Amino acid sequence: MRAPATDRIFTVNFLYLSFCTLAFFVSFTLFFPTLPLYIKAHGGDAALIGLMVGASSLISLIIRPVTGRLTDRYGRKRFILIGCLFMLASSGGYDFVSSLGFMWPVRLLAGMAMAFFFTASTAYMADTAPPTKRGQAMAYFGIFNNIAMAIGPAIAIWLIKSDSLHGIERHLEKWLPGSGSTVTDEYNFAILFVLATGCSLAGVVLSLRLQETHVPVRRPKERPREIVQSMLHRDAVLPAALSGLVTANFVSLNIFMPLFGEKIGMRNVGLYYTVYALVMILFRATGSQILDRYPRQLVMIPAMFCMMLATLLLALIQTEAMVYLTAVLVGIGSGIVQPGLQAYMVDRAKGVRLGAAAGTFAIGMDVGIFGGGALMGRVQNATGSYTALWTTAGICSGIAMLIMMYAASRELGHRATRKKPEAARDHGTAQP
Repeated sequence: MRAPATDRIFTVNFLYLSFCTLAFFVSFTLFFPTLPLYIKAHGGDAALIGLMVGASSLISLIIRPVTGRLTDRYGRKRFILIGCLFMLASSGGYDFVSSLGFMWPVRLLAGMAMAFFFTASTAYMADTAPPTKRGQAMAYFGIFNNIAMAIGPAIAIWLIKSDSLHGIERHLEKWLPGSGSTVTDEYNFAILFVLATGCSLAGVVLSLRLQETHVPVRRPKERPREIVQSMLHRDAVLPAALSGLVTANFVSLNIFMPLFGEKIGMRNVGLYYTVYALVMILFRATGSQILDRYPRQLVMIPAMFCMMLATLLLALIQTEAMVYLTAVLVGIGSGIVQPGLQAYMVDRAKGVRLGAAAGTFAIGMDVGIFGGGALMGRVQNATGSYTALWTTAGICSGIAMLIMMYAASRELGHRATRKKPEAARDHGTAQP
C-alpha cells in the first residue's frame, strides 16, 4: 500500500532521499576511473578488470529478487539504510585490501549495497512521485546521481594524481595497508579510499532522516510458488531487458575509458565523466517534461540512437576531442533513456508491487553491468582493439532501440485501436 502522494515533487522526503543518493553515488563513482587503474597496478589485465569491476553486479543480480520482495513486505526506508551501510563497509574495506584476492569480498559488498539501495530508493521515489509528473520526478531524482557522476570521477583522478597530496598519502599509508603503496607510489589511493568512506557515512546519516512512505499490508502465509512469483514482476521484464542492453553500452565506457584515456594521452580522463554528467543533468532538468507530454516509448527511441551513434563514432575516431563528443551524445541519450525506462517500468506495473518491479528492473541493470563488463573485457583481450570494444558496446544500444521500436508499434498501435471504438461510441451518444 502506497502512502498518499501530493502534486508536489520537491517534498522534504524527496530532498532527503536525493541528497542521500548524492552521497551514496559520490562514494560509488569515485571508483569509476580509479578502480581499473588500481587493478592494473596490481597486475590485472583487461579481462580481469572487466570481471572485477562487474563483480559487484553478480551478487546484486542474485539478491535483487529478494530485495524487491522485502521492500514490498517491510517498507522502503530500512532497506535504503541497509544499502548505505553496505556501501560504508565496502568503501571502508578498500582501506585494508592489500591484494587483488582480498578485493573480491569488497566488490561483493558494493553489489549488496547497490541491490538494496537502488531497489528501495526507486520504489520510495515511485511511492512519492505524483502520477501525472512521474517522468519529471524520476528525472529530477536522477539529477543527484548525475551530479555525483559529474564530480566524483574528476575529483578521484585529481586526488590520486596530485603531487601536493603525497605527504598526506604517505602518512595514511602507515595506517592503511590497502593504499596500494606496495605495488605503486604513483597514485594516492589511500586518500581516495578515506574520502569514499566519508561520503558513504554521510549517506547513512541522511537515510536515517527519511520517513517511511510504504505501509505494508499483512498477507496470509504464502506457498513457495507464490513467494517466488512475488519476487519478480512480469510487466517489468521488458523495461529491465532494455535497461540491460543500454547499461552494457554505458558501463563499457565507464570501465574502459580510464585505460583508453591513458592510451590516447588524456591528462584527466575524469573530465569525460564530468562532461557526460553535466549534459545529462541539463537534459533531465530542461527536457524531462517530454517524457510526460509524449509517449515515453517514442521519446526513448532517438535517445537510444544517440547512445549507439556516440559509441560507434568513438570506435572510428579515437581522439580526445571525440571522447568529449561521445560524452555529450551519451549524456543526451542517458538523460532521456534512464528516467524514461524507470517511468515506463512503473507505468507497466500499474503502481502494483513496485518493490518487485524495481527489483526486476534492477536485475536488467545488473546483467548489463556484469555481462557488459565481462564481455567487453574479453573483446579487448581477444582483439587488443578498442575499435572492436566500442563497436560491440554501440551494437547493444542499437539492439535496444530496435526492440523499443517494435514494442512501441505494438503498444501504441493497440492503444490507438482501442480508442477508435470508444470515440465512435461517444460520437453516437452525442447524436440527437
